[in-house]
Amino acid sequence: MNGKKMKQIGTEVVKKLPVFLFCVLFINGYNWLCGKENSIVGVVLLMGILILLGADLGYDAGQASICIVGLFAVLAFAPKLSLIHPAVGAIVNVVSLTVIMIFSGHDLSQSGNLPFTMGYIMLQGYDVTGLAFQKRWISLLVGGIVVAAIYYLVHKKEVQKRTMKDLFQENRIDSTRTQWYIRLVVTLSLVMLIGDLVHFPKTMWIALTVLSLSTPLEAEYKNRMVRRVPATIIGSVVVFTLFEMFVPTQYQIMLILLAGFLSMFITSYFIKTIYNSFSALITAVLMFPADQAVGIRVVANLIGVAVAMVSILVFAKFFQMLTASHTAHVAVK
Repeated sequence: MNGKKMKQIGTEVVKKLPVFLFCVLFINGYNWLCGKENSIVGVVLLMGILILLGADLGYDAGQASICIVGLFAVLAFAPKLSLIHPAVGAIVNVVSLTVIMIFSGHDLSQSGNLPFTMGYIMLQGYDVTGLAFQKRWISLLVGGIVVAAIYYLVHKKEVQKRTMKDLFQENRIDSTRTQWYIRLVVTLSLVMLIGDLVHFPKTMWIALTVLSLSTPLEAEYKNRMVRRVPATIIGSVVVFTLFEMFVPTQYQIMLILLAGFLSMFITSYFIKTIYNSFSALITAVLMFPADQAVGIRVVANLIGVAVAMVSILVFAKFFQMLTASHTAHVAVK
């Protein structure tokens, strides 16, 4: 490696180190205020800040800021409400995910929906009760206001002719965006319902796999499907060997923080999935023995890949037939 390359790497490290330190301080500060059982909320709020700093939701900044507060309100209560009963959950999931996609997924070139779609799945997967839940919903509402304010300050000067009303008017069945909304909402809702009915220990992992693979662009989701399962297996093996065999307990948190910093330099989906498996399993081994956590993670990803593939094929055929029927009907008129 030559001197120029080393200098570039050093510059990148210096640029990203303050962001990493902010992330560490933010999560630790949130855990101190709201308890470690709510640490996932800190992750969701941090995702909201970091992603929405750069992701333009595609419509008027003032209206988008109001919607952001509303979406965090959805995250505060809907995941909890969905766990009351599978039938109730099915309705809540469909309505909540539809609202999330309409108000945060309009611009397909951005990832503005991720804090809310991932947040919804993770908050449902890490349920809390009593005082912990009270701290959860209060922090999500307050945090949502803060994230919305930051979004408005960053994006207020951007000229947007589109309004909330346009988000509904632009939804057409022959639109790639609308078809993505429907496919994602229906598939995730079915996964959550079936996972609840059969009591799968980590339905969240299946849903997150489906979310990761259900991109609106065909070339991208094909590329991801090929890499998802092998990367998960590698990440699982790394966790099992490192944390069960070689790394003493007192040094594990240091390794997690180091992995978090290094993940900021990852651009490859394959490598990023290895890291995601690694970080997800660290949490899981607190609830399951390491060998069970690895097994559940791999099985969940296999199921998620299979579900995503079937969903994409079935909905592609369905939309093709629906669009052809609509076109024929218009032609007759």
